[in-house]
Amino acid sequence: MSIDYMKSGRLSVNVLIDLYNFGLETTTTFDFINKTIQPDKAESKESKQLLNDYLDWLPEHFLNHNCDLTKLEKLETTIWTDFDSAFSPPRMNDIIEFTVNALTIWKADEREEQTIEISQTELIKKNFLKLRIPEMK
Repeated sequence: MSIDYMKSGRLSVNVLIDLYNFGLETTTTFDFINKTIQPDKAESKESKQLLNDYLDWLPEHFLNHNCDLTKLEKLETTIWTDFDSAFSPPRMNDIIEFTVNALTIWKADEREEQTIEISQTELIKKNFLKLRIPEMK
């Protein structure tokens, strides 16, 4: 997902930007079974919206894959980045490039715990690191 077009990507990066601006580690975990967000400083209107958007989407997703959502025992996604290693690509002085990582751990009834990790490189305006990424309309 690109943060330029997808609401969840924008919200996710804004949660990480908020942690960065608090001077905290830019890592947060969303627990979709217990409906929690860690660390507590990551809880915000946007992070709760992100959690709820995914909770609202899960029944449809499971139905589309002919799966029983009630069998899901664990579903956690941890996202992180290192804004301190962000850099400006050549001839793009007002832009920073960084990588957002996501690790999802899930477990369904009578199955082994599974993990999937994805990473994506993103570009944002340098001032968004202070202002946050605005909603695209």
